[in-house]
Amino acid sequence: MDTTTIRVNKKKRSRVFETYISKILKSIAPSNGITANSKQQLNSVICSISKIICDKVFLLTEISKKKTISEKEIKNAIKVLFPTDLAYSITEQGDMAISNFKNKEISKGVSRQAKACIIFPPSQSEKFLRNFGYSKTMVTSHAPVFLAGSLEFLTTLILENAVSQAVENKRVRLTIRDLELSIRSNKNINHFFKEMNICFLGGGVQPYIHPSLLKKKNKKKKSKKSDDADSNEKKKHRFRPGTVSIREIKKYQKLSNSLTFAKYPFEKILRETINQENQTDIPIKISKDVFTITQYFLEQKLIEILKKANFAAIHAGRVKLMPIDIKFISSICLGHENPHLNEELDKNEVEVEVEVEVGDLDDLDDLDDVEDKEDFEEEVDDDIIEEFLEEDEEIDEDGESLCEAAN
Repeated sequence: MDTTTIRVNKKKRSRVFETYISKILKSIAPSNGITANSKQQLNSVICSISKIICDKVFLLTEISKKKTISEKEIKNAIKVLFPTDLAYSITEQGDMAISNFKNKEISKGVSRQAKACIIFPPSQSEKFLRNFGYSKTMVTSHAPVFLAGSLEFLTTLILENAVSQAVENKRVRLTIRDLELSIRSNKNINHFFKEMNICFLGGGVQPYIHPSLLKKKNKKKKSKKSDDADSNEKKKHRFRPGTVSIREIKKYQKLSNSLTFAKYPFEKILRETINQENQTDIPIKISKDVFTITQYFLEQKLIEILKKANFAAIHAGRVKLMPIDIKFISSICLGHENPHLNEELDKNEVEVEVEVEVGDLDDLDDLDDVEDKEDFEEEVDDDIIEEFLEEDEEIDEDGESLCEAAN
């Protein structure tokens, strides 16, 4: 096969907003750059936000029994999804893009984003509004411009905060850590991301130490020793309690954007789990990215559970994390009304099983030969055990008859 045919058959990857993110960054901070991973993840986040907004737009259009999507439906969807202050700023930028689009004179060869004085192309946002060709609902000419202007403002806000984070850390290129901190530092954007369950993969955690851990306890004065030998000895340097722990917390919070678990053991366990779940004879091939993404996701979930469990322990007046704190937080996350109810049911089941095993051993004491005992254990099934538990008198009679038969 010729190289020309290979180039024709090769499918072009859709970048959506990826190429325009660099242009927005250059308009904000010309000297700064952005890594490829950060650009790809930010592009995915913008696409997810576009999908969320358009789903709400379709719902509002259906409720109002309209056949055409206008900028009014997009504005209402943004007001429903985003916090009040952030929604007002986003819709204001969308209105400004439409006003610029209307004021420009119609001329050939000028793109819609140039008329609206924006960077994001309305053609990409129009794909989401038309559900990539699967929606029969009509779209006005101003709706894609409004959505593109709104998404551009949100992207600009995230990148501005990320640039400030990079400058503080004395970096030129924006990393995924900078994007994560830029979102967590903004109250309104952070609220929206948590509500929609959107996060960056490998962004780490926001640095925070509970104030109760930073309190310095008063050092107790020790009585002076009378021995001269003890006073002449040099005392070893020791940190105050909690100093080393707080230093390690700060260290690991800075390095929270990297993986903690060993790579190859995790990959081995994941392969074994997937092969166990595979019910077909066809072997499953797994790409390398699957292991990395899964490990990042699991470590982030584990950090969230331990963080909440630590807050629960501090609220209970303890510094040490206990298993009951993790059970309490996991029960809340899973939505259990009474986390102690399942534990009581499990204890009752264990007690019943222990009583059954003890009853079997009492009956086996009457048998002398080891072979007879083994035969007796094989013959006893679940139905006989239930009858033994219900009627105590029949247990003795059945045991004696079985002993005589065995002898």
